Amino acid sequence: MNIFTNTHHMGFLLKIFFEADKYAASIDAARESGDIEEEKRLIYEVEKTWSRMIIDRFKMNINIIGRENLPEKGPVVFISNHQGYADIIAIFHLAPFQMSFISKEENKKVPKLGKWIQRSRGMFIERGDSRASLRTIRQGVEYLNQGFSLCIFPEGTRSRGAGAGEFKAGSFKLAAKAGVPIVPLTIDGSYRFFEEKSRPVKGTSFDVTVHPAIDCGALSREELRALPSKVEDIIKSALK
Repeated sequence: MNIFTNTHHMGFLLKIFFEADKYAASIDAARESGDIEEEKRLIYEVEKTWSRMIIDRFKMNINIIGRENLPEKGPVVFISNHQGYADIIAIFHLAPFQMSFISKEENKKVPKLGKWIQRSRGMFIERGDSRASLRTIRQGVEYLNQGFSLCIFPEGTRSRGAGAGEFKAGSFKLAAKAGVPIVPLTIDGSYRFFEEKSRPVKGTSFDVTVHPAIDCGALSREELRALPSKVEDIIKSALK
């Protein structure tokens, strides 16, 4: 079951996307005029509104560990394990600036969601298509160079449980090519919000650990080659 096809919560989900629709014209206008700072501010405002609405509605408790490791400004690349739908809300909640996501191609077809991912400077990646993936990386580097921050889940899909899957090394090329910092995140227990019972569960608690940033611009070629393994070890080390 998908949270977007759960009719019991459809009214609330439509209300969330209606909030984004109210900003659509302003975001588009800022983008067309080249006012990147205003565009980022508006995207950030939508993301904070969404996260507050969902956290309040479902009485979600997100315990942030290592908040002092969050950079004050972007651009950065958040790299996180991916246990469930709640991960996105957690990242919107903790990020002190605009955050866009690289999502699987299938989400492009989800009503409202697909459009928002594009409007917020997010991107879609076609798994198994190396040429399309390269185009996504190039687009992501351009966004980072413009000052937008991105989040990547290198597993490529939700683990739907307490563990974490294998990290794909290609996910790290964005930060390396743009020379921006990587902020590793460990999300532990978010699958209990939806994936464990295939429905949203009120009162879910989980942890998000923010690890110290890694400055990709200061790394040698050898260190860049070892980066995927290093970040994977850092993220998985905080899983209980």
